[in-house]
Amino acid sequence: MPVTFGTPLVRGSAYLPFVEFMEEIGAPVERVLEKALIPALVHKDPEALVPVQLAHSFLDKSARAVGSPDFGFAVGEHARIESLGAFGRSLRRSLTLHDALGKLHSKFPLYSSAERIWWSRTGNDVQIFHAYTCETAAGSRYAQQCALLLLRDLVRLAAGPSWQPGEVLSPNPVLDLGPVRKVFDGARLRQSEFTGIVFPAEILNRPMRWFWSGNEWGDKHDQTAFERSSPAGDFAGSIKQVISALMNRGRCQLSDVAEAVGLHPRTLQRYLSESEEEYSDLLAEVRFETALRLMSDPSVRVIDVAYELGYSDPANFTRAFRHWTGLKPSEFRRSQAPQKKSGSRAKPGYS
Repeated sequence: MPVTFGTPLVRGSAYLPFVEFMEEIGAPVERVLEKALIPALVHKDPEALVPVQLAHSFLDKSARAVGSPDFGFAVGEHARIESLGAFGRSLRRSLTLHDALGKLHSKFPLYSSAERIWWSRTGNDVQIFHAYTCETAAGSRYAQQCALLLLRDLVRLAAGPSWQPGEVLSPNPVLDLGPVRKVFDGARLRQSEFTGIVFPAEILNRPMRWFWSGNEWGDKHDQTAFERSSPAGDFAGSIKQVISALMNRGRCQLSDVAEAVGLHPRTLQRYLSESEEEYSDLLAEVRFETALRLMSDPSVRVIDVAYELGYSDPANFTRAFRHWTGLKPSEFRRSQAPQKKSGSRAKPGYS
């Protein structure tokens, strides 16, 4: 029976604040966090979809390296909603807080398939909730701490820069009591099935505050690109997205991908087999699709395409490309170039 679920994926920008925090405090990321792929991946492409298992493992190791049980709150104090890449910038451009919460509901599935954020209104109060939809690594606690402060930052764009929620929701109030009261300036902590914050409904229709000119939001096309991609809902599709994220780091062997998604290589092979897929076929598909995209830009050298696809030897890329198309990469590129229209040009006449 085919596997119908997808590997939980999240945009790399969700973890960029953690990477930047570690770098800012001078933590030797590469040495202390050996084999940590997340820093390289999120710097390369914050919009890439990365396995949540890999990301949360990085957060757990980072928290241990800095010796902080409230690592997520420390990072969240410095993070802002626009840190979340194209998605965050879209929220930041909202007209009102109500408009922002509408975007949060409709677009968050494009940002993460490992968690969900939703809101509800009860009388004069609005609750925003955050929860994971799957089993995650130990580092999920730190991601959730940071998410709470990012939700607070979103409300502050309408309520003011010093606003604090009067109430914070937690599934484990005993564990969270101390750090929550410190970070949220004495807010009440209430037992809840889900993590969240509460704010007055009167804030919903307040306009969002703009502090920067439009030029500082980045290229206009980034939102379009963001909306064209989303975490795959099927297993094989999500594995292709993981391959795409790891590929340019030269970490696209089956064992690398299995480690990234928290599966034994044999289990990964079995799941793919149940979906009637072969890992080698998925890898070839991702490499070919990426090669076509990169080679459409004439300024990108073939040798750079090879390295981007995870080949340490460009000759191996040339052999693979000839297998896919029957042509060398350079020959294929010439065959795809626009052809000049032929035809005789009329000679100037005489009157």
